[in-house]
Amino acid sequence: MIQKFALILLVMLVLSACVGTQSMLVEDQPLKGINITIDPGHGATQAYDSSRIGQTGEREEWINLRVAKILSRKLSLAGANVLMTRTKDRDVSLGGRASMAIRHHSDLFVSIHHNSSANDPSIDLPIVYFYGSGDMNPASVDFAKILIDSMRAEMAFQQQQAGAVYSDHLIYSSGTSVLRNTIDDMPGVIGEGGFFTNPSGEGRLKSKAYNKLEAEIYYKAILEYFDRGTPSAICLLPDSLKYVDLLRSIEFELDDGFGNTFFIENSFKVLQGGVQIQSRWDSNSGILTATPNSSLEKSVSFQVFARNLQGNAIHPIPFTFLTKAGYEWYSHETWSTAFNEAEFLFSQAVQNNEVDILDSALHLYQLSLELQIAHPKARIAEEKILELLMMKQVLIEDDLSDKVKAQQSRIREYYPN
Repeated sequence: MIQKFALILLVMLVLSACVGTQSMLVEDQPLKGINITIDPGHGATQAYDSSRIGQTGEREEWINLRVAKILSRKLSLAGANVLMTRTKDRDVSLGGRASMAIRHHSDLFVSIHHNSSANDPSIDLPIVYFYGSGDMNPASVDFAKILIDSMRAEMAFQQQQAGAVYSDHLIYSSGTSVLRNTIDDMPGVIGEGGFFTNPSGEGRLKSKAYNKLEAEIYYKAILEYFDRGTPSAICLLPDSLKYVDLLRSIEFELDDGFGNTFFIENSFKVLQGGVQIQSRWDSNSGILTATPNSSLEKSVSFQVFARNLQGNAIHPIPFTFLTKAGYEWYSHETWSTAFNEAEFLFSQAVQNNEVDILDSALHLYQLSLELQIAHPKARIAEEKILELLMMKQVLIEDDLSDKVKAQQSRIREYYPN
């Protein structure tokens, strides 16, 4: 009887432990509600790329995918909504990867890579790349610094402390495609977890246990980054706004990532077209008010910068609006309506020799080409633009020869007979 009771008690304890573990996985989800894109770099390059292979035959794209799969599972268990740009050894276009991340409404883009050196097999260190300038991409740099510190502390490299965070403009003058094409929507990095062209490095990277360690490094870095809060800014201009009035102030509502308005003092900045403009912060309302500069451009773009008390920066997503000049410029919705009105005004300009009518015709011919660059009467529009420029030069007695020559050249180069 006692043995039977002991057996029942043991079964109950085992079941209780199982239920407890399951409950923990369901309830302990620190990344719940967060969208993350994991991008295993490259894929299916064996046929044409001999630079992505180590001395014993291990290929970078294989390592990238192994680490990414482990990381994806860990993030999913933590509640994240994870998108993998590829789940097998196949080629995915760079533009396609970025597009997937944007459609996923990602809060973070992480591209997993491993490095190579064509002429120095002794090199083995971690690198984390961000897009562009660190000042203009602070949230990506924040995550990159967390990641590189974890890599140096817990992974093994020949040059253990030599790794660093770098701009991807050191690789390409215009930056890397995946980061360049996601910068306006989310922070992102490219992680290079060592050199597979280093014999010891390749040996480690071939190991599934080491791949698991690397995935754990990414996982903990992501946890730490989101644990610090992801502050954000919302522009309070209505969506129905036809154009922004640059004579009025613009308000942005800020959140420190925890539903509060706690930010580091003097960390606030608003840029208009890359130039800082005056702004003032009200911590009680959480409103940052900016005074815009006047502009003759068709559109203006604003970016908001600030850091919460945990040290994380707002990712400065551009808020772009038409100006009054831009609203008036886009006065027609289709190329055909713009072109047809231009034709009418052209005949009026020829008859009346009025500069205002001439300028309106110029505008509408140009607008027709902007709305549809290769429409059925595109060459006619280009030739009429040239005629109007030559007419205007006579009417206002001003030197427009550079514009005339540029238009002649454009027609000759882009519209050969």
